[in-house]
Amino acid sequence: MMRHPIPTALLACSLLAGTAAHAEGLDLTVENVRSERGSVIVLVFDNARDFDRLDYLRVVDYADVPARPGDMEIVFPGLTRGPYAVFLFHDENADQDLNHIDGYPLEGIGATGAPNPDDMPSFEDAAVFPGRATVVLHYGQ
Repeated sequence: MMRHPIPTALLACSLLAGTAAHAEGLDLTVENVRSERGSVIVLVFDNARDFDRLDYLRVVDYADVPARPGDMEIVFPGLTRGPYAVFLFHDENADQDLNHIDGYPLEGIGATGAPNPDDMPSFEDAAVFPGRATVVLHYGQ
């Protein structure tokens, strides 16, 4: 029986490439941060039910990073499996709460898979895997 070393080598390379991507963590870019006031709070979920409820007690990872106007990068090196769904907000008044009036947020919000300010995607639509992901902050004011 004749062996085919090229397909075997290609398979090995693809497995190694998958392992490298698998080990890189989640590198999140947050776009459109309005000011340096407060912080950007990021909640990362690995479960649809918890994401849909925004159950902050059941996040798989969390960040509270001082805000910087423009774009920010937040890295989660331990998130190597996925899928993940990300919800974040710009806590401008530093009260650790997303402030709103009549259901409308007063602070910037965003989620993976949400290109518009009124979108709150399902976990499946928001799902990202380790590597690069971008969330745009949307402000109601």
